[in-house]
Amino acid sequence: MRKRYLHTRNKGRILKLRTNKTFLGIENILTAIKNSVLDSNDADRIVCKLIEKDLLKITMEKSEKKSVLSASLEEAKLPVSFSLFLEKFWTYDSSPYIREKLAYGQSIGKRHCYEMKCRFNRYWKPYFNGYNLNDITRQELRDFSLSLAKRDLSPASINKIMTVGITCLSWAYNEGIIRKDPTIGLFRFSGESKKRGVLKPVEVQALFSARWKDKRAFAGNLLACTTGMRSGEVLAVRPEDIEDRIINIRHSWSEYDGLKAPKNGETRRVPLLPEVKSKLLELIQENPFGQEGFIFYSTKKDKPIYKNNLLNGLHTALSDIGINAAERGIVFHSWRHYYAARMTDKMTAEQVSRITGHKSQIIFKEYANHIIEENLEEICKVSAKIFKKII
Repeated sequence: MRKRYLHTRNKGRILKLRTNKTFLGIENILTAIKNSVLDSNDADRIVCKLIEKDLLKITMEKSEKKSVLSASLEEAKLPVSFSLFLEKFWTYDSSPYIREKLAYGQSIGKRHCYEMKCRFNRYWKPYFNGYNLNDITRQELRDFSLSLAKRDLSPASINKIMTVGITCLSWAYNEGIIRKDPTIGLFRFSGESKKRGVLKPVEVQALFSARWKDKRAFAGNLLACTTGMRSGEVLAVRPEDIEDRIINIRHSWSEYDGLKAPKNGETRRVPLLPEVKSKLLELIQENPFGQEGFIFYSTKKDKPIYKNNLLNGLHTALSDIGINAAERGIVFHSWRHYYAARMTDKMTAEQVSRITGHKSQIIFKEYANHIIEENLEEICKVSAKIFKKII
């Protein structure tokens, strides 16, 4: 009996044999379709069967009003590359996933997408080279995650890497692009994340008593130390954000997104010590763009200094007083830990979280933006006592 061979899409898969009987059966099906009167329901049933056999690819096209599901025989001939699909998924300007999130008012920044694409290029792309979208199984993902565990990566880093593909595949399943969700049942890695170092009060006193080469780096670190502000929030400060004893945190700055809402999308008011305020006013006076620029000005009116300017200034000053920042794990974000630790020595965690904008504890979420003047007055007094020696 003469046999016909079916071409398979994946390397290493056993070739199926097609007999003359099977071939004639297919011809009969095609003849029956040609001679029958079919309606849309009949067509849907035929398409569904082809999809079940992985012979027809489906795509999702989104418009403002509705989602349209279409089937493409061309894509059946040219299966979707998993790497290309994943890369496009995290491309900010062309991803349907990102467009959808933004359309629903959800926050997703260009920097986040850039970091996800970096993880894709470094870890996902080399491992899954040659795979098609429908080839990805839960076992493939499990093997990949275990291969990451063999590297010198923290559990938190592995989980972030896995999120690159898990988010994509879950979305593809929910949109009907793939028939099964291979991410169901995957375990997250647990374990302690690498802890950031925190300076001691006596070290902080010595740090801000030292001579700094850049006044902007000095003022930015002092502001973060005494308010718990994030680096992006520090860089985004403009003259109109400063009141008598308050600094309004309305924006954050990102090199990829520019001015954007602070993390968690919420603005907040933070007590500003007079001595710190005076340093900010000095920068405003020296700012070549005056009141219209950023307090931490650069050579461009519409941009503040780079985040690394703050970090490099910190590390240089630490080195000058004999502290190795790398060995101690000191980064700019360490100021948030320092501020929270010092403030919770004198106040409740809830009071501090209202100032720092932390969202890790659910009970704080409802109250984070509702700080009354009495609370601000109390926090101002506590801050003055705690940071008296360093300012």
